[in-house]
Amino acid sequence: MNTAIRLKALTINLRHESFEDGPDNWPLRKHRTARLIRDYAPDLCGTQEGRKPQIEQLQNLLPSYALSAGHREWDAMRMYPCLFYRPRRLRLLESGDFWLSETPFEHASKSWESAYPRLATWALFESIQEGARLYCCVTHLDHMSPQARLGQSGVLIEQLTRALSPAIPLILMGDFNDRPGSPPHRNLLSARGGFRDAWIEAQGNEVHSDTWHGFTGNGERGRLDWILVRGPVQVLDVQILRNTYEDRYPSDHFPVYADLRIQQ
Repeated sequence: MNTAIRLKALTINLRHESFEDGPDNWPLRKHRTARLIRDYAPDLCGTQEGRKPQIEQLQNLLPSYALSAGHREWDAMRMYPCLFYRPRRLRLLESGDFWLSETPFEHASKSWESAYPRLATWALFESIQEGARLYCCVTHLDHMSPQARLGQSGVLIEQLTRALSPAIPLILMGDFNDRPGSPPHRNLLSARGGFRDAWIEAQGNEVHSDTWHGFTGNGERGRLDWILVRGPVQVLDVQILRNTYEDRYPSDHFPVYADLRIQQ
């Protein structure tokens, strides 16, 4: 098969529900988050930091999307990375989770002094029209420990190499809580990891690329949210989305959006 498909991907940290956020607390802005996703209409949308009720509320606001979570046993204590997809465009074939620890299939496990258990979720899709296959994985690395983030990047490489076919293109996206050029970033972009940074391929520099802003609109801390690709994936465009609705932001992170062409 020699098929090219055009695919749009978006990653957004939802920010967990917290009364401390006042007018930006989740119940007051969930419609803004859903509106942004509807406006950009990605084929794949990766979210981070939502608990199950939050994810269910978002799903109800996105009737044209399905959630890849049939494999999951939800834990009310955990915040989850999640993968939404457009079932008119993509057929879900397989999916799974693994924890970013030395025991990735032990529920809520953590290693390397990670502040919280961290998870990755992956899925194998087939494009309905073309019959082309691709993987997508969404994750969220630790926000406190540099050692944990490096260890977690290694688990990502190991599990995504072991479990997924190297012949099928892969999109890895999420909140990595670290800057480009950091040890986790270098690890994922190494020969062993095999990933490429879509932002670097499309934009070439890190000027004005901060993605955390704490609901202020003033980006800080560097580009923490990444879309990485592996295999025959051409990056056509990448944007950091700074949209507001009713003069307020959908999240404390700016989402990242990529327009991709996948060859198979």
